[in-house]
Amino acid sequence: MIIAFILANIPPHVVLTPLIVITLMLIATIYFAKKENFLIDKKIKTSISDIFFRSLLTISIFLIISSLPKYVPSNIAGIFSSFPTILLPLMLIIHFRHSRFQARTIIKNTPYGLSSVVIYSLVVYFSYERIGIVYGTMIALFCSVLYVIIQGKALRFFKLIK
Repeated sequence: MIIAFILANIPPHVVLTPLIVITLMLIATIYFAKKENFLIDKKIKTSISDIFFRSLLTISIFLIISSLPKYVPSNIAGIFSSFPTILLPLMLIIHFRHSRFQARTIIKNTPYGLSSVVIYSLVVYFSYERIGIVYGTMIALFCSVLYVIIQGKALRFFKLIK
């Protein structure tokens, strides 16, 4: 949320904004790397009522968040549109079905992979018009996977993560 609030106050730029986001994600990755991962100890069988509840929860959160732009400024609405609709339902389900420790593990590991989405979006922006959707998507996916691999190796090499 802190990263989103910082970015809400910075004018968008095609190259500078992704660099800022990736830098902030790397800082968050390094910070959270020192926190402990908590494994799910017990396996819980998913029932039809669980699936119904999860679907209802996700749809409700999506509808509430989708209606927020009517009531808040556009730069704040953008913050609400990304994080809660993607992660909030998952976090609530994990928190209530397992424990807050597993939810913390999800938060801890999110910045590590999320910066690859920025790389993917940036490559899509530059490649779709020039080489088309199919090849642009393939190149963007390749670049985002390559970024995650290089990021992991670099952070481990400099002993910033385990």
